[in-house]
Amino acid sequence: MINIHNIMEEQVIDRVNKIYDQVMSKQTTWLSCDCENCRLDTVSYVLNRIPPRYVVSGRGVTHSNSTILKNSQINADIDKLAIEGMRLVSSSKRPYHKDGRKHPTEIPKSKALVFNFPNFIGNVYDGSTFEPLTDAQIELKLNNKLAEMMDVTWPNPCKTFKATNGGFTFWVAPEKTDREGLTKDFNFTINVSCQGYVPATIAFTVTLTSETQDRREVNASYSRKINDIFLFREDIENEME
Repeated sequence: MINIHNIMEEQVIDRVNKIYDQVMSKQTTWLSCDCENCRLDTVSYVLNRIPPRYVVSGRGVTHSNSTILKNSQINADIDKLAIEGMRLVSSSKRPYHKDGRKHPTEIPKSKALVFNFPNFIGNVYDGSTFEPLTDAQIELKLNNKLAEMMDVTWPNPCKTFKATNGGFTFWVAPEKTDREGLTKDFNFTINVSCQGYVPATIAFTVTLTSETQDRREVNASYSRKINDIFLFREDIENEME
């Protein structure tokens, strides 16, 4: 049996815990809680936004960990994402602090009749250099309203970071229905903006069939790649128009 491991997990867990400890020691007012659940949510937030690094041997783990520790940019990106995740988690009131990690909108599986949305994955690039854009803001709308996300670790709008190479992800919360096997079209729009660039909007439709399985775990096979989005600087003419 091949044992494949994402070494970014240990690195992210370690840095998130260190940042929580540092912020708590300074009694920062914006951090309302540093319990295990909050820390796990922040770890998930970071891991969902940085590329994984897989290894298959103990030697690979040692070598890769050494490389990561020496890469100040990777650590800076993790720290930046961690702070954003901490602020987001801290500002959200989540009932599972007392009742476990059950999602507030979770539907009992025995009664679940829902439309399950795939993970939406995309990238934002500079239209002239084709380099990934950092600090771009992306919002996902469903029927002209901000789409509700699965939980607090999937913000909408979201941002791109250097560590994500211009990538972004959304996971829309299931929509309830009263019929199994019902087919329905869902119309989405994505609005992208970045300082110094002309904003862009794209639209797409997803056709889903209602089912009784309420998906609550990320599944790489159940995802949809959004066409690459290119933004052009305000002072450069878009030759594609």
